[in-house]
Amino acid sequence: MSLAADSIRFRQGRPADLDAVDALERSSFAADRFSRRQFARLLASPSAELMLAEREGEPVGYVLLLYRKGAKAARLYSLATSPDARGKGTGAKLVQAAARRAIVRSCDRLRLEVRSSNAAAIRLYERAGFSELEIMPAYYDDGEDGLRMEMRLDRLRRAAR
Repeated sequence: MSLAADSIRFRQGRPADLDAVDALERSSFAADRFSRRQFARLLASPSAELMLAEREGEPVGYVLLLYRKGAKAARLYSLATSPDARGKGTGAKLVQAAARRAIVRSCDRLRLEVRSSNAAAIRLYERAGFSELEIMPAYYDDGEDGLRMEMRLDRLRRAAR
C-alpha cells in the first residue's frame, strides 16, 4: 500500500491518541524519546500543540509545537513519522502544518533544534525554509552537537492572505 503524502489529513492530537503517539515516538527515536507521562502532560498543556497526521484513519506522523506566552517564535519540538511513511513527503507536510499552526497562533518564526548528525532531518528543514542560526556544542545528553534552526513565517503569512 502506497502512502502518498497528499492523502494525509491533519488534526489536533488529544489524550485518546496517547498510544498512537507513543508508538510513533518509539518507532522513530532510539534515544531522546518522550515518555508516555511526558506526552500525557503535553497533550493536556495549553502551551503545547500536537498535530497528528493520519492516512485512512491510521496515524502516520505527528508534529509537536511549543508556545511561550508573549513570544513571537514557536518551537517545533518534535516530529516523527511511521517507518512506512518515511521518504514519501510526510515530514514535509508535517513541517508545513506546523508553520500554518504557528501563524494561527500569531507567531512570526518557527524554531527547532536538531542533532548535527541527522542529515536527513536537516535537509528536510532546509527544503522547508529553515536556516541555521547557531551550532550548540554538546547540546545533547550524549555530548553530540545540536543545530538551532529558524524559519521566518512572513512569506507564508503573506501567501495565506
